[in-house]
Amino acid sequence: MDRVPVDEVRVWLLRSPLPAAVLARLAELLDDRERSRAGALDPVGRRRFVAAHGAARVLVGGWVGTAPEAVRWSYGPHGKPEVDGVQVSLSHSGDLAAVALTPVRAVGVDVQRHTPGLDTRAMAVRYFPPQEVPLVTGPAAFATLWARKEACVKATGGRLTKGLALPVAAGPVVDGAYHVVDVPVPAGFAGAVALCGPEALRVTTAWWSLTE
Repeated sequence: MDRVPVDEVRVWLLRSPLPAAVLARLAELLDDRERSRAGALDPVGRRRFVAAHGAARVLVGGWVGTAPEAVRWSYGPHGKPEVDGVQVSLSHSGDLAAVALTPVRAVGVDVQRHTPGLDTRAMAVRYFPPQEVPLVTGPAAFATLWARKEACVKATGGRLTKGLALPVAAGPVVDGAYHVVDVPVPAGFAGAVALCGPEALRVTTAWWSLTE
Protein backbone atom coordinates (compact mmCIF):
# COMPACT_ATOMS: atom_id res chain seq x y z
CA MET A 1 0.00 0.00 0.00
CA ASP A 2 1.33 3.46 -0.92
CA ARG A 3 1.91 6.01 1.82
CA VAL A 4 -1.39 7.52 2.99
CA PRO A 5 -1.65 10.93 4.71
CA VAL A 6 -2.48 10.81 8.41
CA ASP A 7 -5.93 12.35 8.01
CA GLU A 8 -6.99 10.47 4.87
CA VAL A 9 -9.56 7.70 5.09
CA ARG A 10 -9.96 5.23 2.27
CA VAL A 11 -13.39 3.65 1.97
CA TRP A 12 -14.20 0.72 -0.29
CA LEU A 13 -17.78 -0.25 -1.11
CA LEU A 14 -19.02 -3.62 -2.31
CA ARG A 15 -22.41 -4.90 -3.31
CA SER A 16 -23.69 -8.44 -2.85
CA PRO A 17 -24.10 -10.94 -4.34
CA LEU A 18 -20.53 -11.32 -5.56
CA PRO A 19 -19.70 -13.91 -8.23
CA ALA A 20 -19.60 -17.43 -6.81
CA ALA A 21 -15.90 -17.88 -7.58
CA VAL A 22 -14.99 -14.66 -5.76
CA LEU A 23 -17.15 -15.59 -2.79
CA ALA A 24 -15.53 -19.03 -2.59
CA ARG A 25 -12.08 -17.47 -2.59
CA LEU A 26 -13.04 -15.01 0.17
CA ALA A 27 -14.52 -17.81 2.29
CA GLU A 28 -11.13 -19.54 2.24
CA LEU A 29 -9.53 -16.49 3.86
CA LEU A 30 -11.70 -16.41 6.99
CA ASP A 31 -10.51 -17.59 10.39
CA ASP A 32 -12.39 -19.99 12.65
CA ARG A 33 -14.26 -17.25 14.49
CA GLU A 34 -15.45 -15.69 11.25
CA ARG A 35 -16.49 -19.06 9.83
CA SER A 36 -18.47 -19.78 12.97
CA ARG A 37 -20.28 -16.46 12.76
CA ALA A 38 -21.00 -16.95 9.07
CA GLY A 39 -22.29 -20.46 9.68
CA ALA A 40 -24.90 -19.16 12.11
CA LEU A 41 -26.52 -16.96 9.46
CA ASP A 42 -29.13 -17.70 6.82
CA PRO A 43 -27.77 -18.21 3.27
CA VAL A 44 -28.20 -14.59 2.18
CA GLY A 45 -26.69 -13.25 5.39
CA ARG A 46 -23.85 -15.75 5.14
CA ARG A 47 -22.92 -14.62 1.62
CA ARG A 48 -22.99 -10.97 2.67
CA PHE A 49 -20.88 -11.67 5.76
CA VAL A 50 -18.28 -13.60 3.79
CA ALA A 51 -18.11 -10.84 1.17
CA ALA A 52 -17.61 -8.03 3.68
CA HIS A 53 -15.20 -9.81 6.01
CA GLY A 54 -13.25 -11.45 3.21
CA ALA A 55 -12.83 -8.12 1.43
CA ALA A 56 -11.68 -6.54 4.70
CA ARG A 57 -8.97 -9.19 4.97
CA VAL A 58 -7.79 -8.55 1.41
CA LEU A 59 -7.63 -4.80 2.00
CA VAL A 60 -5.93 -4.99 5.39
CA GLY A 61 -3.45 -7.56 4.11
CA GLY A 62 -2.56 -5.30 1.20
CA TRP A 63 -2.14 -2.34 3.52
CA VAL A 64 0.15 -4.02 6.08
CA GLY A 65 1.92 -6.30 3.61
CA THR A 66 0.71 -9.72 4.67
CA ALA A 67 -1.40 -12.48 3.15
CA PRO A 68 -5.13 -11.92 3.74
CA GLU A 69 -5.53 -15.26 5.49
CA ALA A 70 -2.65 -14.34 7.83
CA VAL A 71 -4.39 -11.23 9.20
CA ARG A 72 -4.93 -11.74 12.93
CA TRP A 73 -7.82 -9.79 14.37
CA SER A 74 -8.27 -8.78 17.95
CA TYR A 75 -11.61 -7.41 19.11
CA GLY A 76 -12.63 -4.54 21.35
CA PRO A 77 -15.15 -5.03 24.18
CA HIS A 78 -18.05 -4.38 21.80
CA GLY A 79 -16.66 -6.36 18.87
CA LYS A 80 -14.73 -3.74 16.89
CA PRO A 81 -12.03 -5.52 14.83
CA GLU A 82 -8.47 -4.33 15.42
CA VAL A 83 -5.15 -5.21 13.80
CA ASP A 84 -1.60 -3.91 14.11
CA GLY A 85 -0.47 -1.42 11.48
CA VAL A 86 -3.76 0.16 10.40
CA GLN A 87 -7.04 1.49 11.77
CA VAL A 88 -10.02 -0.36 10.33
CA SER A 89 -13.80 -0.29 10.41
CA LEU A 90 -16.41 -2.40 8.66
CA SER A 91 -20.14 -1.99 8.07
CA HIS A 92 -22.85 -3.73 6.11
CA SER A 93 -26.55 -3.05 5.65
CA GLY A 94 -28.73 -4.95 3.24
CA ASP A 95 -26.62 -5.83 0.21
CA LEU A 96 -24.13 -2.97 0.66
CA ALA A 97 -20.90 -3.17 2.67
CA ALA A 98 -18.12 -0.68 3.40
CA VAL A 99 -14.56 -1.09 4.66
CA ALA A 100 -12.62 1.95 5.91
CA LEU A 101 -8.85 2.08 6.48
CA THR A 102 -6.67 4.91 7.76
CA PRO A 103 -3.14 5.01 9.19
CA VAL A 104 -3.38 6.58 12.66
CA ARG A 105 -6.65 7.96 14.02
CA ALA A 106 -9.35 5.54 15.17
CA VAL A 107 -11.98 5.25 12.44
CA GLY A 108 -15.62 4.29 12.18
CA VAL A 109 -17.65 3.72 9.04
CA ASP A 110 -21.34 3.00 8.72
CA VAL A 111 -23.83 2.37 5.94
CA GLN A 112 -27.57 2.31 6.50
CA ARG A 113 -30.28 1.17 4.12
CA HIS A 114 -33.35 3.39 3.96
CA THR A 115 -36.28 1.55 5.52
CA PRO A 116 -39.63 2.52 3.95
CA GLY A 117 -42.50 2.06 6.36
CA LEU A 118 -40.36 2.63 9.44
CA ASP A 119 -41.89 5.16 11.85
CA THR A 120 -38.82 7.36 11.69
CA ARG A 121 -40.31 10.14 13.78
CA ALA A 122 -41.10 7.79 16.64
CA MET A 123 -37.58 6.37 16.40
CA ALA A 124 -36.10 9.87 16.43
CA VAL A 125 -38.17 10.90 19.45
CA ARG A 126 -37.02 7.79 21.26
CA TYR A 127 -33.31 7.88 20.43
CA PHE A 128 -32.18 11.26 19.05
CA PRO A 129 -31.61 14.56 20.90
CA PRO A 130 -34.66 16.87 20.77
CA GLN A 131 -33.09 19.36 18.34
CA GLU A 132 -32.70 16.65 15.70
CA VAL A 133 -36.26 15.32 15.78
CA PRO A 134 -37.69 18.01 13.41
CA LEU A 135 -34.96 17.16 10.89
CA VAL A 136 -36.18 13.59 10.51
CA THR A 137 -38.58 14.03 7.60
CA GLY A 138 -38.45 10.45 6.33
CA PRO A 139 -36.28 7.36 5.85
CA ALA A 140 -33.43 9.17 4.06
CA ALA A 141 -32.95 11.84 6.72
CA PHE A 142 -33.23 9.28 9.50
CA ALA A 143 -30.67 6.96 7.90
CA THR A 144 -28.24 9.85 7.33
CA LEU A 145 -28.27 10.90 10.98
CA TRP A 146 -28.12 7.30 12.20
CA ALA A 147 -25.12 6.53 9.98
CA ARG A 148 -23.24 9.56 11.30
CA LYS A 149 -23.91 8.57 14.90
CA GLU A 150 -22.94 4.96 14.38
CA ALA A 151 -19.74 5.98 12.58
CA CYS A 152 -18.74 8.01 15.66
CA VAL A 153 -19.56 5.12 17.98
CA LYS A 154 -17.60 2.67 15.85
CA ALA A 155 -14.56 4.94 15.90
CA THR A 156 -14.27 4.49 19.67
CA GLY A 157 -15.66 0.95 19.76
CA GLY A 158 -18.43 2.08 22.11
CA ARG A 159 -22.07 1.17 22.58
CA LEU A 160 -24.57 2.42 20.02
CA THR A 161 -27.31 3.08 22.59
CA LYS A 162 -25.28 5.90 24.12
CA GLY A 163 -24.02 7.21 20.80
CA LEU A 164 -27.51 7.82 19.43
CA ALA A 165 -27.76 10.85 21.72
CA LEU A 166 -24.80 12.52 19.96
CA PRO A 167 -25.90 15.64 18.04
CA VAL A 168 -24.55 15.15 14.52
CA ALA A 169 -26.68 17.44 12.35
CA ALA A 170 -24.96 20.80 12.95
CA GLY A 171 -21.57 20.19 11.40
CA PRO A 172 -18.63 17.87 10.91
CA VAL A 173 -17.17 18.26 14.42
CA VAL A 174 -19.25 16.23 16.87
CA ASP A 175 -19.04 16.81 20.61
CA GLY A 176 -15.49 18.09 20.18
CA ALA A 177 -14.40 14.47 19.93
CA TYR A 178 -15.07 13.35 16.35
CA HIS A 179 -14.92 14.61 12.79
CA VAL A 180 -17.64 12.97 10.72
CA VAL A 181 -18.53 13.33 7.04
CA ASP A 182 -21.04 11.70 4.76
CA VAL A 183 -19.84 9.14 2.23
CA PRO A 184 -21.33 8.90 -1.27
CA VAL A 185 -23.24 5.63 -1.51
CA PRO A 186 -25.87 4.22 -3.89
CA ALA A 187 -29.45 5.47 -3.87
CA GLY A 188 -31.47 3.97 -1.06
CA PHE A 189 -28.59 4.10 1.42
CA ALA A 190 -26.79 6.57 3.67
CA GLY A 191 -23.13 6.40 4.62
CA ALA A 192 -20.73 8.20 6.94
CA VAL A 193 -17.18 7.95 8.20
CA ALA A 194 -15.74 9.41 11.42
CA LEU A 195 -12.29 9.83 12.91
CA CYS A 196 -11.54 10.40 16.58
CA GLY A 197 -10.45 13.99 17.18
CA PRO A 198 -11.88 17.23 15.77
CA GLU A 199 -9.23 17.67 13.08
CA ALA A 200 -10.46 17.58 9.49
CA LEU A 201 -10.30 14.45 7.38
CA ARG A 202 -10.33 13.61 3.69
CA VAL A 203 -12.19 10.63 2.31
CA THR A 204 -11.56 8.75 -0.91
CA THR A 205 -14.04 6.10 -2.01
CA ALA A 206 -13.85 3.27 -4.53
CA TRP A 207 -15.71 0.12 -5.45
CA TRP A 208 -13.86 -2.96 -4.27
CA SER A 209 -12.85 -5.87 -6.46
CA LEU A 210 -10.71 -8.91 -5.70
CA THR A 211 -7.78 -7.28 -7.51
CA GLU A 212 -7.49 -4.66 -4.75
